[in-house]
Amino acid sequence: MKILTVSDKIEKSFFKEHLLKEKCRSIDLILACGDLPPYYLEYLLNGLNVPIFYVPGNHDERPQNLLAPKKPFARGCRNLHCKIIEHKGLLIGGLGGSMRYKKGRYLFSEVQMKRKVTGMVPRLLLNKKKFGRYIDILITHSPPFGIHDGSDLPHQGFKAFLHFIERYKPAYLVHGHTMPKNGQNITRYQSTTILNTNNWWIWDI
Repeated sequence: MKILTVSDKIEKSFFKEHLLKEKCRSIDLILACGDLPPYYLEYLLNGLNVPIFYVPGNHDERPQNLLAPKKPFARGCRNLHCKIIEHKGLLIGGLGGSMRYKKGRYLFSEVQMKRKVTGMVPRLLLNKKKFGRYIDILITHSPPFGIHDGSDLPHQGFKAFLHFIERYKPAYLVHGHTMPKNGQNITRYQSTTILNTNNWWIWDI
């Protein structure tokens, strides 16, 4: 399966349809790791005609009009925040947001993120019983603590993600939020490949 992962910054060349088709030839799935406008996700969905699963970033807040019906963030795209799904044999889960540095819908303390991981445990255990493994791909906005993260609080990674890797052993963790350091997009931690997708990446699984 060929996967396009995106986050944080719009790839302007994709708005030229022939370049989108050329660069993303034979894409089967799109995973979005946050801080992208809904129109961009909808454009990729329509242009490539493949499923999009996403998690919100720390800037993905929309003002709520209490008098209007609730609208999806990006039409046709599925939010995986705190969820796990099975898609064509792949077990994919998501945890959005970043470290809490101010008030915000998708800003969490370490304790809050740990609670969100705990909320996913029943589905993880069910997957282990049904499929023989907990999860294949975890998409996040922020990186794990100490891997691809920054020293400042807004860009600090979550220790909860390290514990998730150690306990549930996803084959891949894909994140955005930070810029790759020295061009390094990929790091291995235990049995998990950690990919910084900022701003886009294509890979095969």
